[in-house]
Amino acid sequence: MQHSATYQLLDVNIDPVGHILSSAGQECCVQPKFIEVLTVLALAYPSVVTREEIIEQVWGGNLFVGEKALTNAIWHLRKTFKTLLASNEEESSTADFEVIETIRKSGYRLKAQPTFVDIQATPSKPGEQNLPFKLKVAGVVTTLFILLSVFIYFLVEQSSHQLESVTDYPGRELFPSVSPNEQYLAFAWRKFGSHAGLYLKNLKRPDEPLEVLVDGPGNVSVSVWGRDNRTLFYIEKRSEACTIKSLDIVTKTQSDIASCIADTTTTLSYSAEKNLLGFIAKQGPTDPPKVTLLNLNDKTATELGCELDCDGSGLESIALSPDAKQIAISRNLPNGLENLYLKNLDTGKEVKILSGHDDLRGVSWHPNDDYLVVSMIEHGARRAYKLSLEGKVLGTLPFDGLSYPSFSQSGRLYFHDWNINTSIMKLDLNAQVTSSPFPLLQSQTSFRYPSYSPVSERLLFVSNQSGFDEVWVSNLEGDQRIQLTELGLQAMHPAWSPDGTKVIFTTKSHQGSQLQLLDMATKQVTQLKTGLKYHGKPSWSQDGSSIYISDDNNVFRIFLDSKTAPVKLTTGTTALEHEGMLYVYKSETQEMWRIDLATGVDTLLFENAHLASSVSWSVSDAGLYYLYVRHGDFRISYFDFASKAHKDIIRVPERSFSRSRGLVYIAEKQWLLFTGYEIPQVDIKRIEM
Repeated sequence: MQHSATYQLLDVNIDPVGHILSSAGQECCVQPKFIEVLTVLALAYPSVVTREEIIEQVWGGNLFVGEKALTNAIWHLRKTFKTLLASNEEESSTADFEVIETIRKSGYRLKAQPTFVDIQATPSKPGEQNLPFKLKVAGVVTTLFILLSVFIYFLVEQSSHQLESVTDYPGRELFPSVSPNEQYLAFAWRKFGSHAGLYLKNLKRPDEPLEVLVDGPGNVSVSVWGRDNRTLFYIEKRSEACTIKSLDIVTKTQSDIASCIADTTTTLSYSAEKNLLGFIAKQGPTDPPKVTLLNLNDKTATELGCELDCDGSGLESIALSPDAKQIAISRNLPNGLENLYLKNLDTGKEVKILSGHDDLRGVSWHPNDDYLVVSMIEHGARRAYKLSLEGKVLGTLPFDGLSYPSFSQSGRLYFHDWNINTSIMKLDLNAQVTSSPFPLLQSQTSFRYPSYSPVSERLLFVSNQSGFDEVWVSNLEGDQRIQLTELGLQAMHPAWSPDGTKVIFTTKSHQGSQLQLLDMATKQVTQLKTGLKYHGKPSWSQDGSSIYISDDNNVFRIFLDSKTAPVKLTTGTTALEHEGMLYVYKSETQEMWRIDLATGVDTLLFENAHLASSVSWSVSDAGLYYLYVRHGDFRISYFDFASKAHKDIIRVPERSFSRSRGLVYIAEKQWLLFTGYEIPQVDIKRIEM
């Protein structure tokens, strides 16, 4: 579809040729297909355009590609409009206006009328008709030169961000690392139902078979190259141990370098300038984790201190600058958000360059320019940004799924493409023939955090269909989906009140963690001021008068009709009331407790059962269902209150369910609902920067 006329929507100028949206001096360059989608809707205004029509015009009728690409385009366009309108003081009141409307089971349409620039020729003024011939020729030449320059610019710009597949093997290829001479790519490959091994691909001869470097029994994750083009440093986890190792890819000689932390995200960084290896470790079992720099020349180790946001925070990832003068450090804060800091290795001074994000998924320094590429999770999708050393966002990389970026020496950006949607899955416990879970809610967007009300017989969940993680509701068949909130935040863990009239849920924003109450009659959302820095998964008391919430250390009770502060009940991470008993899971000790609310007597039910997370369980009258994960072994299991015995209900393929997005038992149906992943296929890709 070709259309070159510029037009305007809500004070946002759209340039189809330059693929630019601009307002009040701010510009956003988007993918050409995004502009084409917007232009199709603009030309059809005020009519509704079906998804099939848009895919036909923009993607040539390729439904396989177009279905997901269209959803992605709508999301990005809505986000871009919100960004531009919010930055325009005159139009800031319309920043929350949804310019593209979704018409259920029909398609999309614009909610504002576009104004097209009149490009028809206008009569010349008398003086213009007598311009000298040479001046007219000069004008034509100048115009052609400008058009040629623009064409060359966009040709170069498009080629610089062209996506290229590097691996396409079954399973998950993760954590790419390119040798300094760019001959080899090392990566972790986790095959279906197996451990993750370390593999080598020859980039100069890509058709050659892969070379197996390490193949069990432990799981390999991130790796980095030494400056000699033959030494690899990598992390291997086995049982409860984490070890940093070196490997000579020629002789296959392995050596243990240091111990790392088994129960945290793996991170490893290297600087050839000073032959430094960076990782996170702790001296003793009770010592706090610290960033450690190991000088590989003399084997001396230096522990780095913390200067900003230290209390209660946890180290997440690191990235050494190429000259080893600075290090990027990300920390998880007590409010559940993650910040990124730059630390000067000479002075120890830290500067915060990124704050208030949900989850960062990798940081990489450009080898020659002063910027970083940072990947993060935003509203259920992974996105990456170019970030200056002062913390200014220089641009958005136009690919969803970009995770754990890694620059080569020439400036090519390698990453693994994690673009996996989530669905609400159902397991029928009454099925006469044992069957695998199957999707209850599934589409090109993600669905998470199920909650069922037996009173209203409706299902709550979180979806990013609108571009943000909002609370939605549907019937139990997954039909008649209705969006309940429009907060523009990251909603999580919605839970019905016992009478089905209210919903409690949490949100995350750049300001931290919030507890929200939704009235189903009025659709009004009220933020509950708790004074807590962090809010875990909330639940209701059975009489509906109060809410249980944890700050990740202690469980509190909040009475809705009282203005008193939350009442501390016990230590714990998650709590759920059932039949006069309060069930509390304690992540620190991996223990499940039961407290009699009438007498206050508490009983230890079990410990070390390998629950997938603190929110991956649900209570029935006779027992407790939970998601089990250990070393790639994924199961749905059950603890019987009477026999005090555990039993497995079903074993499922690895990564079949999300560990942290809930499990719900529906007694009336004898169903279990949980958040499941699509087939976890992850490949390594690269782009020119």
